[in-house]
Amino acid sequence: MSLVKALQDLPSDAPEVVVEGAFSKEFLKALGFENLEVVPGFKVGTKVVDHAARKNIDDDIFLHTRKNPYLYMEVKGRTWNLGDEKCANYRNALLQLRGYLLHPSSKSVQWGILMNSLHVQLFRKHGKVIHPVTPCIPIDQDINSVVKRLKAIIEAPKKALTVVVYNNKGGVGKTTTTLNLAAALTLRKKRVLVIDFDPNQSDLGDALNLKPLKGKVLDALKNKDINIKDIITPYKFEHPKLPEPWGFDVVLADEKLVNEIDERDIRKHLRIHDLHKALDSVRNDYDYILIDAPPNWRIFAQKAMYASDVVLIPARHDNLHSLQNAGIAITQFIPEVQEEKRKQGEYGPIPLPIFMNNAFKETDHQIHLMHQAIRKIVEDVKQNSNSFNLAPYFYPKAKKGQSIDTSKMISIPHMAFISRADFMHMPAAFAFKTVREQYLNLALEYFLQ
Repeated sequence: MSLVKALQDLPSDAPEVVVEGAFSKEFLKALGFENLEVVPGFKVGTKVVDHAARKNIDDDIFLHTRKNPYLYMEVKGRTWNLGDEKCANYRNALLQLRGYLLHPSSKSVQWGILMNSLHVQLFRKHGKVIHPVTPCIPIDQDINSVVKRLKAIIEAPKKALTVVVYNNKGGVGKTTTTLNLAAALTLRKKRVLVIDFDPNQSDLGDALNLKPLKGKVLDALKNKDINIKDIITPYKFEHPKLPEPWGFDVVLADEKLVNEIDERDIRKHLRIHDLHKALDSVRNDYDYILIDAPPNWRIFAQKAMYASDVVLIPARHDNLHSLQNAGIAITQFIPEVQEEKRKQGEYGPIPLPIFMNNAFKETDHQIHLMHQAIRKIVEDVKQNSNSFNLAPYFYPKAKKGQSIDTSKMISIPHMAFISRADFMHMPAAFAFKTVREQYLNLALEYFLQ
């Protein structure tokens, strides 16, 4: 049976069991998975996902071995609204799929699909990060084009997860976070590219004692015979006790972007997707691409966010504006970029939970003021943004009914070593064991499964 015929034969109110039996298997077959490569009712811990799929490898027949699944599909009935991301149906289905994908037995899984035969959405899993690759796509008579598009993405996955470190407030440790997170991921044998996309300050290059570029980033963005690979600078940390140097790659800031060209001219010559496009040539060379974005909402921050899959937002417990601006990034800036990407048939970026980058040792009074401020930010957003709940972004470890306290947050504690490392021109995570452990914990919290 053709996929189009299977779709046409579905009743308008087909329940989940009918969609699953009469359509979803045909959908997976169209994606390239044959009968012996699909397991219906695949057990994940104590629960069951509707379908798991993986290509067979020689005598390793997935239907028989059920090992190392590659893709999960969660199927819903046609009355289950998956076309509105704000509705409870969609949120519950996504929560269910996320639970399957993040289960310890699902480490090999790279893709997740939500589908009810009216809409389909593809999700990518990279370590602990699950992010939408497509919007909710309507399934109609042009279903073969939808399948072709999803199949092309699934069969040619990009290796790197692109992370922008952003807050519309200076002094919250964006550059410190970028460098030390890069160091921590490097220590876990991940290939990392760091991009200093704040030409006004060039703090990241300064921290590594590397001088900014002069015009080459601009040329790479404009596609003028310069591939971004050509302007990458390796950074190495060598120590007598190390068998080999630690390090990562860097794209340094371009001083020409601020000294010789004003923003109006940049907007004339460049588009919001230029950095995203420029990075395509290196996305398969790295496990992570980390972008240090400027503390404003102008062209460079917008380009950095457009190029990313996820947004990591540091804030300070003792800085009200950093907390407020973290909320603004999630409720205003990120949706603005998502809307731009939808026009191209893409989704992203999505916000990761906010974390506290504590520059000073906090007091009980400061912690009380922080919680008080966050409560007000959350309530204001609920009243002004159609009941959107910011609380899980500030308190990602809190469960329903639990009291809110600092233990439910993600944070990097105060460390004097950070400033000492600046004088040494290296990430503190390379130089000091205590800092290294903190940023390894941060990497495990957000990224590494």
